[in-house]
Amino acid sequence: MKRFFNWQVALALLLVASSVAIYLLHFLIFRDLHHIMLYLIGDIAFLFLDVLIVMLVLHRLLEFREKKSILKKLNMVIGTFFSEVGTELIKKCSHFDSGLATLTKGLVVTKDWTDKEFAKTRKDVKN
Repeated sequence: MKRFFNWQVALALLLVASSVAIYLLHFLIFRDLHHIMLYLIGDIAFLFLDVLIVMLVLHRLLEFREKKSILKKLNMVIGTFFSEVGTELIKKCSHFDSGLATLTKGLVVTKDWTDKEFAKTRKDVKN
């Protein structure tokens, strides 16, 4: 029995009891059972739409959060790879690049560089 009675069941019972208490208070004040039943049925009818809307919004939020978490973990893995293996791998692969000598000459940055030189170097690296 303890497995069935958790905080969610307790909260559901508390909310139902609170609702019954409010409806009872409404009846004691206004003595209009017809009004209570009319709006109770309307509220129950809207409940299905309410659940649908909340479910879709929560699903979208949880999906977005999960994607963000996966991307963060993937970035950590990529960062770890390049910090552990990447630099050495690039050094070894650079021996096979015939245009490396001209590229490395253009990558020596000095404090006298202008925006034009940065743009030219960016273009050279892309090519």
